[in-house]
Amino acid sequence: MFFATYRRFSTTYRESGGKTGKPCYNADRTHGGGHLKITLEHIPGQEPEVILRGDTESREAKAVLATLNHASSFGKLVLQEEDESFLVDPGDICYFEASGGRTYAVTKDGRFEIREKLYELAAALNSKGFIQINKSTVVNINFVRSIAAEFSGNYSARMKDSDETLTISRKYFQTFKEFVRR
Repeated sequence: MFFATYRRFSTTYRESGGKTGKPCYNADRTHGGGHLKITLEHIPGQEPEVILRGDTESREAKAVLATLNHASSFGKLVLQEEDESFLVDPGDICYFEASGGRTYAVTKDGRFEIREKLYELAAALNSKGFIQINKSTVVNINFVRSIAAEFSGNYSARMKDSDETLTISRKYFQTFKEFVRR
């Protein structure tokens, strides 16, 4: 699918050796003063990673971003950090949070912006182990290590592999408890 998407730009592909000595597919496209270079490198045993660098306002770059966003319907999410976009499996995301009118995905590697709204993520990823725990957070239950009651009546969820804790508000706790039991 990735190659077919870019064939419409009348781009030719060539196979060469990548940094690892494995096959690497390169595509160059120059049009209207813009330049787009795509490199696909096969690295056995590693998750696919897509990085887009350059003028993200060009027609070609916008088409690439649209394709990446469409890829989310195939089980991947598109995360953004500055001028780079990454395809990530939902299972690699610890939680999503909304802050300042934006939505972020938090992984073991950092915090990345995501275009989807929090309520859209909660609905779409519920079957994959994600549940909303407060007004601004949707958590991946697979990353929760423990739950503790707080004096305020809320609960705190301690995350695996970090000292981070998230608040489970009273409003969402019953739904959270039922979700964990199923």
